Amino acid sequence: MTFFGNCRATGIGSLPATDAGEAVETVLACCPDLPHWPQLPRVSRAEGMNEQAVAGLPGLVITAEGRLRLAEDEAFFLGVERVMAAHAAEDASAGAMAPETAAGFAPFVAAVRERGIRQAKGQIAGPVTVGMAVLGEDGNPILYNEVLRDVLVKFLSLRVRWQAARLRAAGAEPIVFVDEPFLASFGTPFFGWGVEQVREVLEAVAAGAEITGSHCCSNTDWSIFLESRLSVVSFDAFEFAENFLMYRDALAAFMARGGNLAWGIVPTDPDLVAGQTVASLRERLLPLVAKVVALGFEREQVLRQSLLTPACGLGSRDAATAKRALALVRDLSASLRREFLGAK
Repeated sequence: MTFFGNCRATGIGSLPATDAGEAVETVLACCPDLPHWPQLPRVSRAEGMNEQAVAGLPGLVITAEGRLRLAEDEAFFLGVERVMAAHAAEDASAGAMAPETAAGFAPFVAAVRERGIRQAKGQIAGPVTVGMAVLGEDGNPILYNEVLRDVLVKFLSLRVRWQAARLRAAGAEPIVFVDEPFLASFGTPFFGWGVEQVREVLEAVAAGAEITGSHCCSNTDWSIFLESRLSVVSFDAFEFAENFLMYRDALAAFMARGGNLAWGIVPTDPDLVAGQTVASLRERLLPLVAKVVALGFEREQVLRQSLLTPACGLGSRDAATAKRALALVRDLSASLRREFLGAK
């Protein structure tokens, strides 16, 4: 299915709010055309990026030190049977997220339904990021265990499918991101996998939705994303745009097949965002857009295949920084859409 970002404003996911209703209203006010459900890590530890993604995973244990581990006991094997059967049957209910681990999801879905929102964004931490955070009984990341990795991938795919199904039932076309911040470690001694291995598990999880994206908040090997079947590639365009734009051939092919870029052009560092204006962000973004245009595209086409976002999630920032960042994304989006895409 063809997706056009049309320079709309959206978010990465997390906010520093502790009230779910307030968080939903903030998102709707700042990202009215492509809102995302707010992840709220300050509500409880259960809403941490990895904890939220794997809540309900068979055998999951959170240790007294807060580490995520899998216990391969009888309950684990029974749970694995259920996950495998549900995945084979495409039973999205097996990936349901409970309110205590995703307080912002249900009120967001209700708002989507009530306001007739046409497209809405969901998100989840991806298999590499989560698979490196959860340890097996041998103390190693479950990503490196073929059997446990398969369980994780199928479980996360069901979670993507469930989000998409809930948003679709509320009347919105779902766009679901499978985010991989851990891939900032790609190519270092801390991570031994190659491009194809990463892409395989990422695409398997993303297969739970038709329109999908992924975000990495630092530098990485961007060919992993650009040469995948993802609809949107999300990156920190404030700090790492020049690194990203080095992947000229992969980027040109991605754009030619209809892929979208989510430009994380608004910084989330409190000191950096305090000094930004819509004018300064335009001056920073438009020359970067011009470099994509130089690959053989019209400026209007590049902007139609673009989203605007903060550079990263805002859950660890203070409330004032988060609101300023989202307001800048909103106002920059409105400015560019009026000038270049004919929006009112």
